[in-house]
Amino acid sequence: MRPIDRLYKYLDYSKLTPYAFEQTCGISNGYLKKQFLGKGSIGSDILEKIHKVYKDFSLKWVLTGQGEMILKTDVLMQENIQEEGTNYLSAREEVILLLRKQIEVLEASIADKDKIISLLENQLQPEKTSAKKDKKKEY
Repeated sequence: MRPIDRLYKYLDYSKLTPYAFEQTCGISNGYLKKQFLGKGSIGSDILEKIHKVYKDFSLKWVLTGQGEMILKTDVLMQENIQEEGTNYLSAREEVILLLRKQIEVLEASIADKDKIISLLENQLQPEKTSAKKDKKKEY
């Protein structure tokens, strides 16, 4: 049995029409019928859209036919916990990346300031030596 066939089995079980299913998942009209008639398969982007809406629907079952079509509540809770953990990690990683970029900008700014200080010190050097010469002439 193909994944699209298993998906139609879920639609029968849930008493959903392909049109209603496509609408709730944000899939284009006629996608399921086209895949079913054309002997096509379901793309990963479509599976992601389906999983966002129908959390009780087992993607493992759709793809492989193994396991149960409907996930049990404890499995759903575990998936939600993992998803929240992933969201936390991705937000954390995003903050870390932003901070690293900010550090790079600040380090570049410090390097520019160091160059300016160095240039100003070089300009002051000749003035100091000429001021010392002028003092020696006075004596």
